[in-house]
Amino acid sequence: MASLEPCGFMVVGVNDIRSKRDNIGAMDLLLRAWSCDWSDRLGSALERAVQAVAGQLPADDVVGVGIATDADATSIVAFAHSRRHLDEMIAEAPEFAVDARWHLGEWDLDIVGVEGVDDPLMPIRAEAERAEQRFTGPSTDPIAVPGFREFRRTVWDSISQALMESVARGFFEQWPNAIRVFLPLDADVSADDIARWNGALNDQVSTAEFREFLQIDTA
Repeated sequence: MASLEPCGFMVVGVNDIRSKRDNIGAMDLLLRAWSCDWSDRLGSALERAVQAVAGQLPADDVVGVGIATDADATSIVAFAHSRRHLDEMIAEAPEFAVDARWHLGEWDLDIVGVEGVDDPLMPIRAEAERAEQRFTGPSTDPIAVPGFREFRRTVWDSISQALMESVARGFFEQWPNAIRVFLPLDADVSADDIARWNGALNDQVSTAEFREFLQIDTA
């Protein structure tokens, strides 16, 4: 048990440290178990959402499809990019052509704007929001910050894995001119992690351009 010394400093005993480690270990196991269960529904939901948003265009006019999340990793949205919009952006600012091509935040179509279609990702987002509350705890809890980081990484790893499995199944081949992108938007995550999550989504040429977009030295 922790105790206060006369000067007011808290002394943490070995048992306290072990207890916290045990709690963290148990939470990690629960998080992994939740992720395995959630992932069973994630892949098909991502595919249906991408299909719904990209299906607004003729297949040859789709130049990008992808998934983005917010910084909390709970708002998961499918995007698509039309050739017309990309061409307009490049004509306006040719020096930012790579950014226009790869940054989902600049694309013109997302699942939220598709009329008459229920977003397949709504239940996926709801599950992620409940899991965030479960695994991160109250903001005053010192365990909350590392718990939040582990939760986000688990979600992002799961999305990346699901997209790679879709690539392996040939799902994205129905849009032959489209790059595939996964981006956590406005998140404090390293470019190396983002590159890793996207590493198997595109061919070598497109992957090299994506690394240029992330400003990762490819030399």
